[in-house]
Amino acid sequence: MLTGAIGAIRIGPRGGITGLDLPALLIQAQTLGYDRPLLARLLPFAERGMVAGSGKVQTET
Repeated sequence: MLTGAIGAIRIGPRGGITGLDLPALLIQAQTLGYDRPLLARLLPFAERGMVAGSGKVQTET
């Protein structure tokens, strides 16, 4: 779901991921027929992982 939701990924001024637009992703999940309560629990973990991974990549370059 996240790979098709580029518009819901917040990008900082240096190009790193700063977070996700969780309300927009939950609306998209509902439209696609996904389990919203489950995604409401899982997406914050995905957000943390994406932010941490993006930060790691930026410090390595």
